[in-house]
Amino acid sequence: MANEVVKEYYKWDETGEAFGISISYDAGDDCGPVAGLKLSGGQPKEVNGQNVVWFEKTTKGQPVAIKYNSRPDLAALVNEYKKFQAEQQTRHNTRAAAHQAEREAIDNPLLEDMEAEAVELRKKIPTGHIEVDVEDNGNLDGYPNLKYSVNGVELPWDKVNHIGTASAIRPGALGSFAQIYVVSIAKDQIEQIKKEQEEKSAINQAKKEAYQRELTGTIIPPAALEAYNYYHGDAELAWEKEDESSWALIERWTTYIEAQHGIAPRKLQHMVSESAREENYGINEG
Repeated sequence: MANEVVKEYYKWDETGEAFGISISYDAGDDCGPVAGLKLSGGQPKEVNGQNVVWFEKTTKGQPVAIKYNSRPDLAALVNEYKKFQAEQQTRHNTRAAAHQAEREAIDNPLLEDMEAEAVELRKKIPTGHIEVDVEDNGNLDGYPNLKYSVNGVELPWDKVNHIGTASAIRPGALGSFAQIYVVSIAKDQIEQIKKEQEEKSAINQAKKEAYQRELTGTIIPPAALEAYNYYHGDAELAWEKEDESSWALIERWTTYIEAQHGIAPRKLQHMVSESAREENYGINEG
């Protein structure tokens, strides 16, 4: 392996070919523990305020950072790397701009036709109705997942009037790449829906506050608190120890205990660890 900037070709996207760039370097005697090693996969970056080349691959299998400002041979490779990187980006930008222009030449007339179709559909909005704002959130089991609203008031799908959909479809495509949903609702329905939503929200808030008062105001039996503390809030542990009485108390009173006294430290740590494990699940798979 020589000191060099390596270009690995691969398919970038529909705009054309591109390549990944990395630095290969024979670590000199001044490189400490990695002196004499063949380093590859290097990428210039800043680490803790230091300009380094970060090598993902070494013969020891661990990444390593080598400062390049004091190493002319490595600094020269970094300059060459940055030159290739700039050239690569320029080529990509040129291809992307050409691709975008070609796409717009096809799409813009289709979008104009879609807008014209939407204008005709809006003429069908009944008297006394207003147009509804429609937010397209993709699809759910093949059906459009749409959100309807007027002036911030979210509307149920079965309360609105679906007039039609204007679509833009590329030649040969099976589906549209853009669409406008023309939907309306009677003006007098909006205030009624808003009133019902506010009443429902007030009821839910009252229930939530009442439940919170119950949690914080109910007197907890001393035996329940003792069982919770002894088993660190772990009802399953009590069950494993065949302590059915403590298990029942923990199951019954945990919500009240944790509302008034907080979660047991050991239980909290376990919850944090489980959350981290689930969040990282599969990251190193394959």
